[in-house]
Amino acid sequence: MTDRLLVLLYGELVGHLERANDADDPSFTYDGDYVRDGEVALSARLPLTGASYARERVAPYLYGLLPENDNTREVWAARLDTSPDDAFGMLAEMGWDCPGAVQFCRPSMLDALTDREDHYEPITEADIADRLRRLTDQPASWTMPGEHWSLGGQQEKFALTRRGDTWYEAHGSGATTHIIKPGIKSLQHQALVEHATMAAAADVGVDVAPNRLMRFEDQWAIVIERFDRVVTTDGTILRFHQEDFCQALGRLPRRKYESRGGPGLADMTRLLRQQSTDVRDDQLALADFLVVNVVAGAPDGHSKNISMLRAPGRTWVAPLYDLATGLAYTSSRVERSVALSVGGERQVSRIRRRQWDKAADTLGLDARVLGQRVQQVADAYPDAFAAALDLVKAAPGADEVAERVLPALKAHCARVMDQL
Repeated sequence: MTDRLLVLLYGELVGHLERANDADDPSFTYDGDYVRDGEVALSARLPLTGASYARERVAPYLYGLLPENDNTREVWAARLDTSPDDAFGMLAEMGWDCPGAVQFCRPSMLDALTDREDHYEPITEADIADRLRRLTDQPASWTMPGEHWSLGGQQEKFALTRRGDTWYEAHGSGATTHIIKPGIKSLQHQALVEHATMAAAADVGVDVAPNRLMRFEDQWAIVIERFDRVVTTDGTILRFHQEDFCQALGRLPRRKYESRGGPGLADMTRLLRQQSTDVRDDQLALADFLVVNVVAGAPDGHSKNISMLRAPGRTWVAPLYDLATGLAYTSSRVERSVALSVGGERQVSRIRRRQWDKAADTLGLDARVLGQRVQQVADAYPDAFAAALDLVKAAPGADEVAERVLPALKAHCARVMDQL
């Protein structure tokens, strides 16, 4: 017996997922009217055609919408009476609000999904603090009972809406505007480290998702503005469709790292040439992704940590996110190489001018342009990081992080520049 999920994009029915067996990943087929009149493809791997796409082609996109954390998927599976590896079954229940502008529902639930009104329920600082504590006690839970949203990634998080100075839970068709993360518990002060890394990157001209380190009673968290949500002047919250480079290049989340068969710089550049509507700007954005991960000593700059946004008539690289230096921790705790190789090299101590020149050639940029950008970012980054920490010096661990990171970061950036 065939099981089916409808797929909506920007609120419009665009196609359906279909499978014959609960153990199988589904195929995907666009609706005929959408093939004729639609403008935005669901994924780079699923271009707008009348063909049915086999499960092998569909699976990377679907699994990229779900939590990577095994424990989280197990909790969801138990709650939803399905398997932790059943993307179809999870999205049938949790796919009403996904990353980007995509939604999934069973045919019988289409009216319930589309007829909903938005409703925003104000919550207090104490409510948010309590939810952060629950993540500490039950880190795999992520969502609360009755919620129907899904976010990818490994870290614990939840999503809320911010209007003015008030926080809200989004209900019905309401959209969230911010993601709140307490940080990786096994890494001390990780939320603070991530915030400072991102703030410093923004200070040196890298396009990153705006974020703040905020206190909710005794709980601290990094609060990130969603780049796939935009608030208009009249307060309406719009969804922008997105997919990360791992999805767009047809890799399952477990293959997000280049060293494990994931996309490399050449793959990412090819994707831009095929998909971007402003290739030059996006080549520079991809170059910044490469550069800032090297300069910041950030080991997790893999293909799920860079995305593309898709709207009618335009496809472009999204602001960067999940950027965190590994220099705050010992090499036994955090990888010292970068996830995305530069000219075939991942060890920063071996990335020299020749590797940067090869990367420039791959990117399609003048080698002098890339070299100057490396020099500019590396020269300014330590002071930018120090300034970012100074602005949150009331946060627990700010002095400790400064003592651990700043000397190492200055030496690291000096080495990067010396090797140019």
